[in-house]
Amino acid sequence: MRRRTALAAFGAVATVPLFPALGRAQAPLERIQVAASPSEDLTNLYYAIKTGMFARAGVDVVMIPASSGAAATTAVITGTYEAARTSLLVLLSAHLRGIPVSIVAPSIVNRAQNPFALLQIAADAPYKTGADLNGKIIGSPSLGDINTLATRSWVDKNGGDSSSLKFVEIPFIAMEPAIVEKRIAAGMMGSPQLDASLAAGTTKTLGDGYGAIAPLFMGAAYVARTDWANGHATALRRFVRTLETAAAYVNGHAAETAPLVAELTKISIANVTAMHRTLNGTTLDPAMVQPVIDAAAKYGFITRTFAARELFWE
Repeated sequence: MRRRTALAAFGAVATVPLFPALGRAQAPLERIQVAASPSEDLTNLYYAIKTGMFARAGVDVVMIPASSGAAATTAVITGTYEAARTSLLVLLSAHLRGIPVSIVAPSIVNRAQNPFALLQIAADAPYKTGADLNGKIIGSPSLGDINTLATRSWVDKNGGDSSSLKFVEIPFIAMEPAIVEKRIAAGMMGSPQLDASLAAGTTKTLGDGYGAIAPLFMGAAYVARTDWANGHATALRRFVRTLETAAAYVNGHAAETAPLVAELTKISIANVTAMHRTLNGTTLDPAMVQPVIDAAAKYGFITRTFAARELFWE
């Protein structure tokens, strides 16, 4: 795929670093540019950059803002950047097209006890089951994304027929008013909009859409071209170990890292303190990816299922 064609297909990715690299040590550090759409779940990456963890580990990591996970993945495929944080669905499609991109580190982990989004309806809506949504209009940030997959899974597992749903594209930030104004019957909402809506009582939760995919799964990951990873194994392992160490700290220190979230996302510190924080993985396990592959194949998001191990860099 030619670079210009690929970037046009998936959307533009910024070419100016979102955050400057820290001062280098005397010996040159190998640079790893990570393309990602800035959001709260990147706090572990940002924390490791800001505190110098990566530099002490011997790598110069720079975060590059991307318009979406697809754009970030395209930038890796074309060789523009070394790594990207992206949703699994983008990666699954690339893998089945024979594009040599591999998972190198974990990102968002969804647990039933710690869901990163919920299926919301208006506070006065009468819906209680999946069947109540049959034939209704449902909002999703992007058609064919993991929110669409989660909603279809939940509806079918709760007595409905997901093939009857009509999906429309609505950004997360506009989901609450669309639900309240009854322009859509339901939609997946995540933090901080979800937290504010629940606190204000403007919407209520119909179900845990992501939990319908599996009680525990990884919804996003850091990826790199397989050939680049093989040729830069030492630097990549340092990056992965440091990122996982940072994730373990951030997962357990929400209050301490709240100022970093505010700086990264431009959300007020008050809203960050009140919002539900995501959980990032600290190890890679194919069993946490397989449910997404199987659900994506079941609903036609990808052409077939396959073993999750095929996605992982060895």
